[in-house]
Amino acid sequence: MSVAQDTPEAKSGPPPRTEAAARRPLRPLALFAVRGKLSPRADFVIGLAGIATLLVVWLVLTHGGYVRSLFLPKPSDIWEGLGAFHERGWLLPAIGRSTWRVLRSLFLVILVGVPIGVMMGALAPVDAFLRKIINGGKSIPTTGIVGLIVLWFSIEERAKIVFLFLGAIFYMIILVKNAVAGVNEEYLRVATDIGATRVQTIWRVLLPGALPQIWDAIAVCSGIMWTYIVLAEFINSNEEQLGVGFLLQLGSRANDSGKVFGMLVLIALISSLTDWLLQSVRKRFLNW
Repeated sequence: MSVAQDTPEAKSGPPPRTEAAARRPLRPLALFAVRGKLSPRADFVIGLAGIATLLVVWLVLTHGGYVRSLFLPKPSDIWEGLGAFHERGWLLPAIGRSTWRVLRSLFLVILVGVPIGVMMGALAPVDAFLRKIINGGKSIPTTGIVGLIVLWFSIEERAKIVFLFLGAIFYMIILVKNAVAGVNEEYLRVATDIGATRVQTIWRVLLPGALPQIWDAIAVCSGIMWTYIVLAEFINSNEEQLGVGFLLQLGSRANDSGKVFGMLVLIALISSLTDWLLQSVRKRFLNW
């Protein structure tokens, strides 16, 4: 038998990795591990790379003449379109009006949707009573009842708020219900063992346990409202009531793709900024 085979190192296998080796950066292929996690820095860098790639492809297609400006305008055309609205004094007031409409509608959705969703997630009879109604309401396209909204609520500001409210309320109820139903069952057993009442269990166990997911539901419904803002502001919009959705329609009527894409990009940026702010609050105060 050789000496190498008799040594303790040969019997115990290769030596364990040292602390310095454990701190070495992973190879690039290791980033693509199935369900692997990225560091915040890697996530940020890869995200910037994705945006940069999109911009490069956009510039190549538009400046290279591969796509007509009617279908995909140059970034400079988008900037000019936004500048034209700003010169007329429309852009900033439109952003303010649209944001205020979304905020008011979101407040109403929270005020109505969260209590109903909590009750459905906590109490089976309430869920059985409302589930089919909520699912049926979610299936009705909001765009198809614009005429009814105008008939019921006239054509003023109230109709826009109702339209945004109906576009998101059913999703809020369902998401809140699922958040409450997903709270760990062990918490309920502990509350029952110590003699908590139904109200105490809902208020002190289920609601706090579901709060992070409820906050996520608020972010989702905010994004839904920004997708509906164009149709909501189609209802009796004029220069005194115009929002970003109405400016998009003006660009479409004029066949100005720069203005249309400019408003689409602006709406996406506002929605993304709102989502970022809500997620920042969640990470700071609701991280459990």
